[in-house]
Amino acid sequence: MIPEISSSANAASGDGQIPAPQSSRWVFRRNCSLSPKQLLQWYLSLCAITLVVATGFLLAGFWIVLPFAGIELLLVGTAFVIYARHAADYEMVELQPHQLILVMADGTKLTQLEWSPQWAKLSYNGKYKAPLLFSHKGQQVKIGKFIAEKDKSALHRELKAALAKAACAV
Repeated sequence: MIPEISSSANAASGDGQIPAPQSSRWVFRRNCSLSPKQLLQWYLSLCAITLVVATGFLLAGFWIVLPFAGIELLLVGTAFVIYARHAADYEMVELQPHQLILVMADGTKLTQLEWSPQWAKLSYNGKYKAPLLFSHKGQQVKIGKFIAEKDKSALHRELKAALAKAACAV
């Protein structure tokens, strides 16, 4: 849960320039054991093995095994496609001195919001499965579906402090 810190300058250079303010980024991803490419490779190997076994039964005279193997592979393939669509889901909070950027990727839907940190508010009620709630001028966004419950209160404190710091940077 340590933010990715990025900045264009870390210290003042010898020519008297003031360093650029830092931005912080928190990225929360789904915990997936297989990437979509690995899942495709695993599925193709499953298809090969299943069809070899079903062909063996076909040659032995049990033709009914082959259609059921095809149905099985179709259903497993459908489940894998649904899994792969959401394997790359993520939420990102990027905090710059004059801008709060919230990005939520859910399947094929990508939502990006850019708000002023001075008007943004973060709340969390501490209940089980409660999301972190960003609000800005009547608009509300829930984040935290990929964050472990035990880490949410610490993240809330960390984000709230960073938000206050960014709001004062103006």
